[in-house]
Amino acid sequence: MKTLAYYLLGIFSLCLLNACSDEDNPTPEPPPSKGQEEVQKIVEVLKESNPEVSQFVEILEKVNVADLTQDKLTVFAVKNISTASRAAVLDTASIKNHIAKGSYTKDDLKDGTKLTSISNETLYVTRTEDDVQINGVKIEGNAIKAGNSYVYVVPEVIPMIEAPTIPLHETTITTKLPTGEALAGVNIEAKDGRGNLLGTFTTNENGEAIIQHQSDTLSYVISKENFSNLHDGFLIAGMDENGNLIYADLNGDGLITVDDKVSSDPYTYFVNYKDLPENNLTKTHYMAEIKEEEINVSEVEALWKQSFETFLTQSKNLEFSLLYDKSFDYNMIEYTSSTFWNFAYQTIDECKKYLEQLTSLNTTEGWEASWNLTVDLGVIQNQLFGLYGKVAPLDNEESKNQLISYLADLSNTLPGPLAIASKTLLGKIYLFSEYYEDAIQQCLYIINNSTYALDSNALNNSESQEIIWGGYKDNFGNPGGTYIHPVLLREVYLMAAIAYSQSGREMEATEIKNILNETFSIEGAEWKDYINLLQGTGSAYPYYRLLNISIEQTGFNPDKHFYLPIPQTALDVYYPGMKQNPGY
Repeated sequence: MKTLAYYLLGIFSLCLLNACSDEDNPTPEPPPSKGQEEVQKIVEVLKESNPEVSQFVEILEKVNVADLTQDKLTVFAVKNISTASRAAVLDTASIKNHIAKGSYTKDDLKDGTKLTSISNETLYVTRTEDDVQINGVKIEGNAIKAGNSYVYVVPEVIPMIEAPTIPLHETTITTKLPTGEALAGVNIEAKDGRGNLLGTFTTNENGEAIIQHQSDTLSYVISKENFSNLHDGFLIAGMDENGNLIYADLNGDGLITVDDKVSSDPYTYFVNYKDLPENNLTKTHYMAEIKEEEINVSEVEALWKQSFETFLTQSKNLEFSLLYDKSFDYNMIEYTSSTFWNFAYQTIDECKKYLEQLTSLNTTEGWEASWNLTVDLGVIQNQLFGLYGKVAPLDNEESKNQLISYLADLSNTLPGPLAIASKTLLGKIYLFSEYYEDAIQQCLYIINNSTYALDSNALNNSESQEIIWGGYKDNFGNPGGTYIHPVLLREVYLMAAIAYSQSGREMEATEIKNILNETFSIEGAEWKDYINLLQGTGSAYPYYRLLNISIEQTGFNPDKHFYLPIPQTALDVYYPGMKQNPGY
């Protein structure tokens, strides 16, 4: 028994000795393969010079290429912007599809070339002039040298396909000066119908760039430093024999009017092949050099007054359609709303442009003129909030808070009548937000100001004492009056009466309503009889929602029509953070 114990102890000691010996003399790590060394060089170069592919590099550092013997590689590094869309497919395994065996300069990447990735997938090269695509994904820029290898930046993950991608469509974009000469160096950022970036293309010396794409629809914007395809909000379409710019008739009515002004800058072009027999199109666009012009305050004020007057007329027309025009059908509200929304935001963009011009002068005259424009801007945003419950680019609560902050700042900093107008607009936002006590405070401050007085003839008088902000000529003559006054004292009284009533103070509400009765000889006693005092100001519609008064028009549905629908294009393209109003 003792012999067996000694034997087992000897075996244990021998094992322990061997273990210690292994620790003292560990098995040496194998030297890195040529591929490992080359990948490390690529990582170092990209870290130093290309932060736009930093997330790709993070994955590349983790990839196992211990068995890679090639030290000449071609890598297609994906830009960070595509991270969200590639999260499910780009990892330490799939990233190997972006590493090809062999080093290829851009000249080597000829049309029809086949590359083999280190994961033994085939990468197909298609090429048109200097436009190179790998499995349909366009290479951006030129090669980056890293060790014995070349790296190219691509905008998205390269899909694995079984055959070369043959473009379904070829769209040629031609850019010219208004005089007709070719304009080179214009950048064209193109997207397919799903909004995926196809790449940025640049026009050559002939002013041409070719975009090959699979999608039936294509959208793109064009840009060149110190050049623009817009002039005063109109899309340039050439030049006439007298040297005057020609503008695009966007609505196709044969006339160039304010309705043809674009609603966004940069302007987005669209191509749709769905109903076309051909697969190739050429689109020609014009750009004019932007020249610094001397800013004349009087001219800017005159131009803006014309634009604001047109907006107020459109607002008055919309009010007439929504409330008083018996031929209007709410089943066509999407079209009506879209037209107004686009025009309103086009006018806002124009106002901001003029504000920038005026404030850049940094003169007393320029600053004083800009104050008037800031109130006008508040009027437009106030009306949009009343109609849609939000102001782009923000949604309901954010819009309300931002507008309250903006108008409060104006009412506290602007002088005299401008402050009173801002307080009225602020009171309206408080009322629409059901902040009744705040609304009452703003209204009483204005009512107690002896500068203003109710006037039953104010809508036909540009100098009436009831005008808090207005005096604009009505260009179309819909019912309401000769002039458009977007802020009148009668609305302040109406706001106060509603705020009192909604907060349970009916005695005070009745006192306010009696004052309106005396001045305007109101026959009925319903709220809509008081709201009708605003007809012709463009401000009446939201009060029907606030008081839950049904509108007697064809197709009106109180469950959805108290707020107007936001154009789907605005939600999809320009303001993706906004939500559509309920019911649409």
